[in-house]
Amino acid sequence: MATDWTEISRGVRERMLDTNFRHIRIHYHADPLKDESWAKKTSIRYGGMQSAKWRREMEIDYSAVEGQPVYPMLCSEHVQHYPLADNWAVYRVVDHGIRHPCVCLWVGVNRHGDRHVFREYYMVGKTIAFNCEQILRLTPDDENVIQTLIDPSTRQRVPISSKDKAPVSILSLYNQSFGFACVLADNSRAGYDTVRDGLLSVLARKVIREGNLDNDSEFAKEYFGEVELSSAELEFMAHKPALTFEPSVRRVFREMRNLRFKEVTGDVTQKAAPEEIMDFEDDGPDCVRYAMQSKIRFVKADKRLEKGSHLWELARRRMNKNPRYVNRRKNIYA
Repeated sequence: MATDWTEISRGVRERMLDTNFRHIRIHYHADPLKDESWAKKTSIRYGGMQSAKWRREMEIDYSAVEGQPVYPMLCSEHVQHYPLADNWAVYRVVDHGIRHPCVCLWVGVNRHGDRHVFREYYMVGKTIAFNCEQILRLTPDDENVIQTLIDPSTRQRVPISSKDKAPVSILSLYNQSFGFACVLADNSRAGYDTVRDGLLSVLARKVIREGNLDNDSEFAKEYFGEVELSSAELEFMAHKPALTFEPSVRRVFREMRNLRFKEVTGDVTQKAAPEEIMDFEDDGPDCVRYAMQSKIRFVKADKRLEKGSHLWELARRRMNKNPRYVNRRKNIYA
């Protein structure tokens, strides 16, 4: 067995392993320049000194993820009302589910890359065709949606029936039901950090604009009130794309606040446990992560022609006669 830890000097501990190798841990306290003030300022980007990410990476506490909130900085400052006008581009983000909820979020993106979640759709136990119909119904005719992003796991092929020997992808079913091709979102785990940066950006901009934060968030009081942040540090955080929520999207905001890390199992001293998120009411937060991590930007949408009008009929005929469009549509629905 490995021996107990022995402190060699400030911030440096060692132990002897069974293989006669020395295991040395070096804490940031070993650097005399990294005091408590440095730790508080630096930990803001990790979610605070009590966050799981800081405790794991800087305090060398491998069990820190257990039950910790993923977004401890989320507070009432992130609930804002923005009237969407021409300076916002609208995207839809879909997370597939039948037993789990099928979720769609409408996200506005401005010229700075800020994301604003302003509409939500949750449904359990319905078909893909039904959900697509409801999502299109909830989208006003004068709201020009740039793209509809979807979870990349929908590329998985499933049989339509027990006798079906040619399974189709879930993505193709969405494309067929929507009537257009969806775009695969970026679902990488780096999106959790991108969401944290977006939430911190809102708080930093508030401090720069008004000089303080007047809310009941303990995180905001501790790290933006008690800690003296320099202008450069605030500007660094405020420069990142911000993330806000419309007051009407109550369910996704609640799920974001309740999202927790999984319980750590096994011997964490021998192998570091992965930072796994609890698979409970995480469908809405997944859509938020897709919206923040995917490369979506502000673009001006083409004006939608009134259905049944002369120009609409001419455009439809032109597309139906274009062989490139016809072949592409065949590939999408194949």
